[in-house]
Amino acid sequence: MTIFLALCAGLGLSAACGLRVFLPLFVAAVAVRAGGLSVGTQFDWLGSNAAIVVFGTATAVEIVGFLIPWVDHVLDLLAAPLAALAGSVLMCSQLLTLSVTSVDGTAVEPLLNPAVAWSLGIIVGAATASGVEAASIAGRLSSSVLTIGWLNPIYGMIETALAFIVTLGAIWIPVIVGGIVLLMLPVVLFAIWRIFAWRSKQRRAHEEKLRHARERIAYSISHHNERIAGAPHDGPGPSTPA
Repeated sequence: MTIFLALCAGLGLSAACGLRVFLPLFVAAVAVRAGGLSVGTQFDWLGSNAAIVVFGTATAVEIVGFLIPWVDHVLDLLAAPLAALAGSVLMCSQLLTLSVTSVDGTAVEPLLNPAVAWSLGIIVGAATASGVEAASIAGRLSSSVLTIGWLNPIYGMIETALAFIVTLGAIWIPVIVGGIVLLMLPVVLFAIWRIFAWRSKQRRAHEEKLRHARERIAYSISHHNERIAGAPHDGPGPSTPA
């Protein structure tokens, strides 16, 4: 595997982690176990029985959780840091894949120096996963606002299917998927900016309405107090001298 292919595969897997944290890890674990995905020796644990069971269970819980309205927002809070971590791990697992350099065809060293691989994994892998995760969260928030959360389960199923497709594509056709991710990242970042700008505008408009409402209430109370203070007092007035 060349460095270019490793970067493309890592980008695809990292992007999938932004949609679902554990699904790409589970699919990657199964692929490593089946021999369909090469990883560095430091990541041989990905193909272990324990990793497959843990990631498979977590994937099932994650998929079901995102089908429940409003519970998905809680999962988003938990998934945001985990997506960056998962993206870094999967990116590094590709960049540290052993390269064939010896005469007899034995893989003797990783594609990149471990320090460089981990730096790229943290910077590129985490950034890619976090960017896709931010777009996913923004889309779900917009769905919740516009549909009161009723379309969130459909949104969640689309995300799950897309995460599965992107993960398989990153394993089977990394060049195509990596290229698509590179092309889509600016679009994703622009969409995130537009969505959050719209939400900020809505929040400012809501705060302005609240400010006007508080001013009207304060004016009504002040006007009412002035009327009470200016009203004549009941009861006998002061006696006049004879």
